Amino acid sequence: MRRRDPEPLLHLTVASPVPPPRPTVPGGAAAREPGAWRHRFEVTDPDLVYVDGNSLGRMPATVPDLARDLVERQWADRLIRGWNDGWFDLPTRIGDKIGLLLGARPGEVVVADSTTVNLHRLVGAALLARPDRPRVVTDDLNFPSDHHALAATAAARGRSLEIVPSDGVHGPVEDLEATLDNGVAVLSLSATAYRSGYTYDLDRLTAAAHAVGALVVWDLSHTAGSVPVDLAATGVDLAVGCSYKYLNGGPGAPAWSFVRHDLQELLENPLAGWMGAADVFSFSPTHTPASGIRRFLTGTPAVVSTALIEPGVDLLLEVGMETLRAASLTLTDRLLQRFDDDLAPRGMGLASPRDPAVRGGHLTFTHPEALALDLALIERRIIPDFRPPDGIRVGPAPLYVTLDDVDRVADALIDLLDSGDHRPHLERDVVVT
Repeated sequence: MRRRDPEPLLHLTVASPVPPPRPTVPGGAAAREPGAWRHRFEVTDPDLVYVDGNSLGRMPATVPDLARDLVERQWADRLIRGWNDGWFDLPTRIGDKIGLLLGARPGEVVVADSTTVNLHRLVGAALLARPDRPRVVTDDLNFPSDHHALAATAAARGRSLEIVPSDGVHGPVEDLEATLDNGVAVLSLSATAYRSGYTYDLDRLTAAAHAVGALVVWDLSHTAGSVPVDLAATGVDLAVGCSYKYLNGGPGAPAWSFVRHDLQELLENPLAGWMGAADVFSFSPTHTPASGIRRFLTGTPAVVSTALIEPGVDLLLEVGMETLRAASLTLTDRLLQRFDDDLAPRGMGLASPRDPAVRGGHLTFTHPEALALDLALIERRIIPDFRPPDGIRVGPAPLYVTLDDVDRVADALIDLLDSGDHRPHLERDVVVT
Protein backbone atom coordinates (compact mmCIF):
# COMPACT_ATOMS: atom_id res chain seq x y z
CA MET A 1 0.00 0.00 0.00
CA ARG A 2 1.25 3.44 -0.87
CA ARG A 3 1.92 5.62 2.19
CA ARG A 4 0.05 8.89 2.23
CA ASP A 5 1.74 12.01 3.59
CA PRO A 6 -0.71 13.57 6.11
CA GLU A 7 0.28 17.12 5.14
CA PRO A 8 0.89 18.79 1.76
CA LEU A 9 4.49 18.92 0.68
CA LEU A 10 4.53 22.69 0.23
CA HIS A 11 2.08 25.52 0.20
CA LEU A 12 2.41 29.28 0.16
CA THR A 13 0.73 31.26 2.90
CA VAL A 14 0.36 35.01 3.18
CA ALA A 15 0.98 36.69 6.53
CA SER A 16 -1.65 38.86 8.15
CA PRO A 17 -0.73 42.25 9.67
CA VAL A 18 1.22 41.89 12.91
CA PRO A 19 0.39 44.22 15.82
CA PRO A 20 3.25 45.68 17.83
CA PRO A 21 4.20 43.76 20.98
CA ARG A 22 3.04 45.13 24.29
CA PRO A 23 5.70 47.19 26.06
CA THR A 24 7.84 45.30 28.58
CA VAL A 25 10.57 47.91 28.95
CA PRO A 26 11.04 50.43 31.77
CA GLY A 27 8.28 53.00 31.99
CA GLY A 28 8.26 56.73 32.63
CA ALA A 29 11.49 58.69 32.73
CA ALA A 30 13.58 55.53 33.06
CA ALA A 31 12.52 54.41 29.59
CA ARG A 32 14.08 57.53 28.08
CA GLU A 33 17.47 56.93 29.65
CA PRO A 34 20.15 55.80 27.19
CA GLY A 35 21.13 52.19 27.75
CA ALA A 36 17.94 51.34 29.67
CA TRP A 37 17.51 48.21 27.52
CA ARG A 38 21.10 46.98 27.64
CA HIS A 39 20.01 43.93 29.65
CA ARG A 40 17.99 42.79 26.64
CA PHE A 41 21.21 42.20 24.66
CA GLU A 42 23.95 39.58 24.81
CA VAL A 43 26.78 41.65 26.31
CA THR A 44 29.73 39.27 26.68
CA ASP A 45 32.24 41.94 27.76
CA PRO A 46 30.74 44.55 30.11
CA ASP A 47 33.91 46.67 29.94
CA LEU A 48 33.81 47.07 26.16
CA VAL A 49 32.44 50.40 24.90
CA TYR A 50 30.66 49.65 21.63
CA VAL A 51 29.72 52.75 19.64
CA ASP A 52 29.55 51.17 16.19
CA GLY A 53 25.87 50.22 16.24
CA ASN A 54 25.45 52.28 13.08
CA SER A 55 27.49 49.58 11.30
CA LEU A 56 26.47 46.42 13.17
CA GLY A 57 24.03 46.31 16.05
CA ARG A 58 24.48 44.15 19.13
CA MET A 59 22.86 40.74 19.35
CA PRO A 60 19.50 40.63 21.20
CA ALA A 61 19.58 38.18 24.11
CA THR A 62 16.83 35.97 22.64
CA VAL A 63 18.70 35.29 19.40
CA PRO A 64 20.77 32.25 20.56
CA ASP A 65 17.66 30.30 21.60
CA LEU A 66 15.90 31.23 18.36
CA ALA A 67 18.94 30.21 16.32
CA ARG A 68 19.08 26.83 18.06
CA ASP A 69 15.40 26.26 17.37
CA LEU A 70 15.87 27.20 13.72
CA VAL A 71 18.69 24.73 13.14
CA GLU A 72 17.94 21.95 15.63
CA ARG A 73 14.15 21.72 15.33
CA GLN A 74 12.93 23.62 12.28
CA TRP A 75 15.70 22.53 9.92
CA ALA A 76 17.04 19.27 11.40
CA ASP A 77 13.68 17.84 12.43
CA ARG A 78 11.02 19.43 10.26
CA LEU A 79 13.19 19.53 7.12
CA ILE A 80 11.23 20.61 4.03
CA ARG A 81 8.01 20.60 6.08
CA GLY A 82 9.30 23.82 7.64
CA TRP A 83 7.97 25.67 4.63
CA ASN A 84 4.51 24.64 5.79
CA ASP A 85 5.26 25.95 9.28
CA GLY A 86 5.72 29.58 8.26
CA TRP A 87 9.01 29.93 6.41
CA PHE A 88 7.21 31.31 3.37
CA ASP A 89 5.67 34.03 5.51
CA LEU A 90 8.91 35.37 6.96
CA PRO A 91 9.62 38.09 4.34
CA THR A 92 6.14 39.61 4.62
CA ARG A 93 5.47 38.94 8.29
CA ILE A 94 8.71 40.51 9.50
CA GLY A 95 8.35 43.12 6.77
CA ASP A 96 5.07 44.23 8.34
CA LYS A 97 6.81 44.62 11.69
CA ILE A 98 9.57 46.73 10.16
CA GLY A 99 6.83 48.73 8.48
CA LEU A 100 5.39 49.59 11.89
CA LEU A 101 8.72 51.26 12.75
CA LEU A 102 8.57 53.29 9.53
CA GLY A 103 4.96 54.44 9.53
CA ALA A 104 4.18 52.10 6.64
CA ARG A 105 0.88 50.31 6.16
CA PRO A 106 0.54 46.51 6.29
CA GLY A 107 1.67 44.89 3.07
CA GLU A 108 4.12 47.62 2.04
CA VAL A 109 7.43 46.17 3.30
CA VAL A 110 9.09 42.90 2.37
CA VAL A 111 12.39 41.43 3.63
CA ALA A 112 14.81 40.01 1.05
CA ASP A 113 18.27 40.28 -0.51
CA SER A 114 20.69 43.14 0.26
CA THR A 115 20.16 46.89 0.28
CA THR A 116 22.10 47.30 -2.95
CA VAL A 117 20.19 44.56 -4.76
CA ASN A 118 16.92 46.09 -3.58
CA LEU A 119 18.07 49.50 -4.80
CA HIS A 120 18.81 48.04 -8.25
CA ARG A 121 15.33 46.48 -8.22
CA LEU A 122 13.31 49.52 -7.13
CA VAL A 123 15.22 52.11 -9.15
CA GLY A 124 14.92 49.82 -12.16
CA ALA A 125 11.17 49.54 -11.57
CA ALA A 126 10.90 53.34 -11.28
CA LEU A 127 12.83 53.86 -14.53
CA LEU A 128 10.55 51.44 -16.35
CA ALA A 129 7.63 53.54 -15.12
CA ARG A 130 9.22 56.77 -16.41
CA PRO A 131 10.52 55.66 -19.84
CA ASP A 132 10.84 59.12 -21.40
CA ARG A 133 12.81 60.81 -18.62
CA PRO A 134 16.59 60.65 -19.07
CA ARG A 135 18.01 61.48 -15.61
CA VAL A 136 18.50 59.98 -12.16
CA VAL A 137 19.49 62.47 -9.44
CA THR A 138 21.35 61.91 -6.18
CA ASP A 139 23.89 63.78 -4.03
CA ASP A 140 27.53 63.28 -3.06
CA LEU A 141 26.58 62.37 0.54
CA ASN A 142 25.00 59.13 -0.64
CA PHE A 143 26.61 55.82 0.25
CA PRO A 144 29.16 54.72 -2.37
CA SER A 145 27.37 51.43 -3.00
CA ASP A 146 24.23 53.43 -3.76
CA HIS A 147 26.21 55.49 -6.28
CA HIS A 148 27.41 52.26 -7.89
CA ALA A 149 23.89 50.83 -8.11
CA LEU A 150 22.35 54.06 -9.40
CA ALA A 151 25.01 54.52 -12.06
CA ALA A 152 24.78 50.92 -13.24
CA THR A 153 20.98 50.84 -13.30
CA ALA A 154 20.77 54.19 -15.08
CA ALA A 155 23.34 53.18 -17.69
CA ALA A 156 21.65 49.82 -18.31
CA ARG A 157 18.45 51.68 -19.22
CA GLY A 158 20.09 54.42 -21.26
CA ARG A 159 19.80 57.09 -18.58
CA SER A 160 22.37 59.30 -16.87
CA LEU A 161 23.19 59.83 -13.19
CA GLU A 162 23.55 63.38 -11.90
CA ILE A 163 25.33 63.83 -8.54
CA VAL A 164 24.56 67.16 -6.83
CA PRO A 165 27.48 68.39 -4.69
CA SER A 166 27.14 69.30 -1.01
CA ASP A 167 29.31 71.01 1.59
CA GLY A 168 30.31 67.57 2.84
CA VAL A 169 28.07 67.72 5.90
CA HIS A 170 24.63 69.09 5.04
CA GLY A 171 22.35 67.90 2.28
CA PRO A 172 22.17 70.29 -0.70
CA VAL A 173 18.39 70.67 -0.40
CA GLU A 174 17.96 73.86 -2.43
CA ASP A 175 20.31 72.66 -5.17
CA LEU A 176 18.46 69.35 -5.39
CA GLU A 177 15.16 71.19 -5.71
CA ALA A 178 16.62 73.39 -8.42
CA THR A 179 17.81 70.28 -10.31
CA LEU A 180 14.37 68.67 -10.35
CA ASP A 181 12.46 69.15 -13.60
CA ASN A 182 10.42 67.07 -16.03
CA GLY A 183 13.57 65.33 -17.28
CA VAL A 184 14.13 63.62 -13.90
CA ALA A 185 12.80 60.08 -13.62
CA VAL A 186 14.08 59.24 -10.14
CA LEU A 187 15.44 61.10 -7.13
CA SER A 188 17.35 58.69 -4.87
CA LEU A 189 19.04 59.75 -1.63
CA SER A 190 20.13 58.34 1.70
CA ALA A 191 17.67 59.76 4.21
CA THR A 192 20.49 59.88 6.75
CA ALA A 193 23.97 60.35 5.29
CA TYR A 194 26.33 57.53 6.20
CA ARG A 195 29.28 59.79 6.99
CA SER A 196 27.93 63.02 8.46
CA GLY A 197 24.60 61.80 9.79
CA TYR A 198 22.73 64.65 8.07
CA THR A 199 19.05 63.69 7.85
CA TYR A 200 16.80 65.01 5.11
CA ASP A 201 13.26 66.32 5.45
CA LEU A 202 11.56 63.47 3.60
CA ASP A 203 8.32 65.44 3.22
CA ARG A 204 9.98 68.38 1.50
CA LEU A 205 12.02 66.52 -1.10
CA THR A 206 9.38 63.86 -1.76
CA ALA A 207 6.88 66.65 -2.47
CA ALA A 208 9.40 68.47 -4.68
CA ALA A 209 9.99 65.34 -6.76
CA HIS A 210 6.27 64.64 -7.07
CA ALA A 211 5.68 68.21 -8.23
CA VAL A 212 7.68 67.46 -11.41
CA GLY A 213 6.37 63.89 -11.83
CA ALA A 214 9.50 62.09 -10.60
CA LEU A 215 9.54 59.06 -8.33
CA VAL A 216 11.60 59.00 -5.10
CA VAL A 217 13.64 56.08 -3.75
CA TRP A 218 14.95 56.66 -0.22
CA ASP A 219 17.71 54.60 1.40
CA LEU A 220 16.76 54.37 5.09
CA SER A 221 19.70 52.22 6.19
CA HIS A 222 20.95 54.77 8.75
CA THR A 223 17.43 55.98 9.58
CA ALA A 224 15.36 52.87 10.34
CA GLY A 225 15.44 52.18 14.06
CA SER A 226 17.23 55.49 14.69
CA VAL A 227 15.18 58.44 13.43
CA PRO A 228 11.35 58.42 13.36
CA VAL A 229 9.78 58.57 9.90
CA ASP A 230 6.18 58.28 8.70
CA LEU A 231 6.26 56.90 5.17
CA ALA A 232 2.48 56.82 4.80
CA ALA A 233 1.99 60.43 5.86
CA THR A 234 4.91 61.60 3.73
CA GLY A 235 3.71 59.82 0.60
CA VAL A 236 7.09 58.19 -0.06
CA ASP A 237 7.06 56.09 -3.22
CA LEU A 238 9.81 53.57 -2.64
CA ALA A 239 12.46 52.86 -0.02
CA VAL A 240 15.14 50.35 0.88
CA GLY A 241 17.13 49.70 4.01
CA CYS A 242 19.31 47.22 5.83
CA SER A 243 18.51 45.21 8.96
CA TYR A 244 21.92 44.81 10.60
CA LYS A 245 22.50 48.34 11.91
CA TYR A 246 19.96 49.87 14.29
CA LEU A 247 17.52 46.98 13.77
CA ASN A 248 20.10 44.59 15.29
CA GLY A 249 19.35 41.83 12.79
CA GLY A 250 22.84 40.30 12.64
CA PRO A 251 25.82 40.49 10.26
CA GLY A 252 24.71 40.46 6.64
CA ALA A 253 21.05 40.15 7.61
CA PRO A 254 18.67 40.42 4.65
CA ALA A 255 17.54 43.91 3.78
CA TRP A 256 14.02 45.15 3.07
CA SER A 257 12.05 47.08 0.45
CA PHE A 258 9.09 49.44 0.81
CA VAL A 259 6.64 49.98 -2.07
CA ARG A 260 3.63 52.23 -1.55
CA HIS A 261 0.34 50.33 -1.95
CA ASP A 262 -0.99 52.22 -4.97
CA LEU A 263 2.26 51.67 -6.89
CA GLN A 264 2.50 47.92 -6.35
CA GLU A 265 0.31 46.91 -9.27
CA LEU A 266 1.74 49.66 -11.51
CA LEU A 267 5.43 48.83 -11.18
CA GLU A 268 7.26 45.94 -12.81
CA ASN A 269 9.91 44.04 -10.87
CA PRO A 270 12.91 44.06 -13.25
CA LEU A 271 14.47 41.17 -11.29
CA ALA A 272 11.63 38.74 -11.88
CA GLY A 273 11.86 35.37 -10.17
CA TRP A 274 9.74 32.54 -8.89
CA MET A 275 9.06 33.95 -5.41
CA GLY A 276 7.54 37.03 -7.01
CA ALA A 277 5.18 34.98 -9.15
CA ALA A 278 1.43 34.78 -8.68
CA ASP A 279 1.61 30.98 -8.44
CA VAL A 280 4.96 29.94 -7.03
CA PHE A 281 4.32 26.25 -7.68
CA SER A 282 2.94 26.41 -11.18
CA PHE A 283 6.52 26.13 -12.51
CA SER A 284 5.40 27.96 -15.62
CA PRO A 285 8.12 29.32 -17.94
CA THR A 286 5.99 32.48 -18.26
CA HIS A 287 6.24 34.89 -15.35
CA THR A 288 2.95 36.23 -14.01
CA PRO A 289 3.71 38.65 -11.16
CA ALA A 290 2.05 38.25 -7.79
CA SER A 291 -0.23 40.96 -6.52
CA GLY A 292 0.90 43.22 -3.71
CA ILE A 293 4.33 43.48 -2.14
CA ARG A 294 5.22 39.84 -2.94
CA ARG A 295 5.77 40.75 -6.58
CA PHE A 296 9.01 42.47 -5.46
CA LEU A 297 10.51 39.20 -4.27
CA THR A 298 12.85 37.29 -6.57
CA GLY A 299 14.46 34.14 -5.17
CA THR A 300 13.99 31.82 -2.21
CA PRO A 301 14.12 33.65 1.15
CA ALA A 302 17.12 33.09 3.41
CA VAL A 303 15.15 31.51 6.23
CA VAL A 304 17.64 31.44 9.10
CA SER A 305 19.08 34.91 8.66
CA THR A 306 15.65 36.42 7.97
CA ALA A 307 14.14 34.89 11.10
CA LEU A 308 16.96 36.26 13.27
CA ILE A 309 15.96 39.83 12.36
CA GLU A 310 12.72 39.55 14.32
CA PRO A 311 13.97 39.82 17.95
CA GLY A 312 15.65 43.18 17.32
CA VAL A 313 12.62 44.55 15.53
CA ASP A 314 10.32 43.35 18.32
CA LEU A 315 12.45 45.15 20.90
CA LEU A 316 12.35 48.40 18.95
CA LEU A 317 8.57 48.10 18.70
CA GLU A 318 8.37 47.64 22.47
CA VAL A 319 10.49 50.71 23.13
CA GLY A 320 8.87 52.93 20.48
CA MET A 321 10.63 55.23 18.07
CA GLU A 322 9.86 58.47 19.90
CA THR A 323 11.31 57.16 23.16
CA LEU A 324 14.33 55.81 21.34
CA ARG A 325 14.91 59.08 19.50
CA ALA A 326 14.84 61.05 22.75
CA ALA A 327 17.54 58.80 24.21
CA SER A 328 19.59 59.08 21.01
CA LEU A 329 19.55 62.87 21.12
CA THR A 330 20.63 62.77 24.76
CA LEU A 331 23.71 60.78 23.73
CA THR A 332 24.67 62.93 20.75
CA ASP A 333 24.03 66.11 22.76
CA ARG A 334 26.54 64.87 25.34
CA LEU A 335 29.05 64.07 22.59
CA LEU A 336 28.65 67.57 21.15
CA GLN A 337 29.18 69.09 24.59
CA ARG A 338 32.36 67.05 25.07
CA PHE A 339 33.50 68.02 21.59
CA ASP A 340 33.10 71.74 22.32
CA ASP A 341 34.66 71.55 25.78
CA ASP A 342 37.47 69.08 25.23
CA LEU A 343 38.04 67.86 21.66
CA ALA A 344 37.81 70.98 19.50
CA PRO A 345 40.48 72.76 21.62
CA ARG A 346 42.76 69.77 20.89
CA GLY A 347 42.40 70.04 17.11
CA MET A 348 39.49 67.73 16.32
CA GLY A 349 36.84 68.82 13.84
CA LEU A 350 33.15 68.04 13.52
CA ALA A 351 31.69 66.73 10.25
CA SER A 352 28.11 66.34 11.45
CA PRO A 353 25.22 68.80 11.86
CA ARG A 354 24.50 70.29 15.28
CA ASP A 355 20.82 70.96 14.69
CA PRO A 356 18.85 68.03 16.16
CA ALA A 357 16.20 68.48 13.46
CA VAL A 358 18.68 67.25 10.82
CA ARG A 359 20.98 65.14 13.01
CA GLY A 360 20.87 61.36 12.75
CA GLY A 361 22.00 58.86 15.34
CA HIS A 362 25.75 59.21 14.87
CA LEU A 363 28.43 61.91 14.82
CA THR A 364 31.67 62.05 12.85
CA PHE A 365 34.75 63.70 14.34
CA THR A 366 37.65 64.56 12.06
CA HIS A 367 41.39 64.65 12.60
CA PRO A 368 44.42 64.27 10.29
CA GLU A 369 45.45 61.21 12.35
CA ALA A 370 41.94 59.75 12.57
CA LEU A 371 42.88 56.20 11.53
CA ALA A 372 45.65 55.99 14.13
CA LEU A 373 43.30 57.39 16.78
CA ASP A 374 40.66 54.83 15.84
CA LEU A 375 43.11 51.95 16.12
CA ALA A 376 44.32 53.23 19.49
CA LEU A 377 40.73 53.47 20.75
CA ILE A 378 40.16 49.83 19.80
CA GLU A 379 43.25 48.86 21.80
CA ARG A 380 41.59 50.60 24.76
CA ARG A 381 38.43 48.51 24.29
CA ILE A 382 36.43 51.28 22.65
CA ILE A 383 34.99 50.47 19.22
CA PRO A 384 33.89 53.30 16.90
CA ASP A 385 34.71 53.16 13.20
CA PHE A 386 36.94 54.98 10.74
CA ARG A 387 35.72 56.51 7.50
CA PRO A 388 38.26 57.84 5.00
CA PRO A 389 39.89 60.18 4.74
CA ASP A 390 39.84 61.55 8.30
CA GLY A 391 36.64 60.60 10.10
CA ILE A 392 35.99 58.79 13.37
CA ARG A 393 32.32 57.88 13.34
CA VAL A 394 30.69 57.40 16.74
CA GLY A 395 27.31 55.65 16.61
CA PRO A 396 25.90 55.37 20.16
CA ALA A 397 22.83 53.14 19.68
CA PRO A 398 20.62 54.21 22.60
CA LEU A 399 19.21 50.77 23.36
CA TYR A 400 22.50 49.69 24.90
CA VAL A 401 24.88 52.70 25.00
CA THR A 402 24.97 54.85 28.15
CA LEU A 403 26.13 58.38 28.92
CA ASP A 404 29.10 56.87 30.74
CA ASP A 405 30.04 55.06 27.51
CA VAL A 406 30.17 58.25 25.44
CA ASP A 407 32.13 59.99 28.22
CA ARG A 408 34.67 57.16 28.04
CA VAL A 409 35.02 57.79 24.29
CA ALA A 410 35.68 61.49 24.86
CA ASP A 411 38.05 60.85 27.79
CA ALA A 412 40.08 58.35 25.76
CA LEU A 413 40.38 60.77 22.83
CA ILE A 414 41.56 63.51 25.20
CA ASP A 415 44.23 61.24 26.63
CA LEU A 416 45.42 60.08 23.21
CA LEU A 417 45.60 63.61 21.80
CA ASP A 418 47.49 64.82 24.87
CA SER A 419 49.87 61.87 25.12
CA GLY A 420 50.38 61.02 21.45
CA ASP A 421 50.07 57.33 22.30
CA HIS A 422 48.22 56.73 19.04
CA ARG A 423 51.12 57.78 16.87
CA PRO A 424 52.79 54.36 16.52
CA HIS A 425 49.74 53.47 14.41
CA LEU A 426 50.49 56.22 11.89
CA GLU A 427 52.62 53.80 9.88
CA ARG A 428 49.83 51.22 9.58
CA ASP A 429 47.94 51.09 6.31
CA VAL A 430 44.71 49.62 7.64
CA VAL A 431 41.06 50.43 7.12
CA VAL A 432 38.86 49.67 10.12
CA THR A 433 35.18 48.98 9.53
